[in-house]
Amino acid sequence: MFIRLKYIVLVFVLSAFTCFSQELVQNNTETTITFKIKNFGVNVDGSFSDFSFLSNFNSSNLEESFLNAEISVKSISTGSKSMEEHLLKSDFFDVEKHPNIVFKSSEIIKDTNDKYLIKGSLFIKGVEKKMEVPLEVKQAKTDVTISANFVLNRKYFGVGGSSFVLSKKVNIKMIYVATKN
Repeated sequence: MFIRLKYIVLVFVLSAFTCFSQELVQNNTETTITFKIKNFGVNVDGSFSDFSFLSNFNSSNLEESFLNAEISVKSISTGSKSMEEHLLKSDFFDVEKHPNIVFKSSEIIKDTNDKYLIKGSLFIKGVEKKMEVPLEVKQAKTDVTISANFVLNRKYFGVGGSSFVLSKKVNIKMIYVATKN
């Protein structure tokens, strides 16, 4: 009888932890990563099509929450084949040596209602930069949408060299849509 009671308590405790976790599964059709940069004073829009997010989000337990991303640089799209090919070369992303852009979160902090701040490290072209990025989180019954808009300095990562016709500021927009598991 005592062993049976211990078993029931163990199952209850384990199931409580499982329910508490908000492991998320990426919705590939809704999730997007886009960027905008000025080249010769004209905005150039681009995006990445091959990326994966690994995440766990629970607004009641931010200590256990994380959002990590890996982007395949080869999936860059600007609408210009020649520009895309040039962006893969050593003076820009150097895709042969650095095929991926990686973000690893270290902490998520609540700001206001649906606003958060994510801290972590961004790795581009072998350079690591500590980042703090504001997030907006919208939660529905089965889905979560996490959005971020921020600016990067491409020169910090050695992307594009010292080009004077290319802006050093790159506007990034990320919309991550996931299903609660």
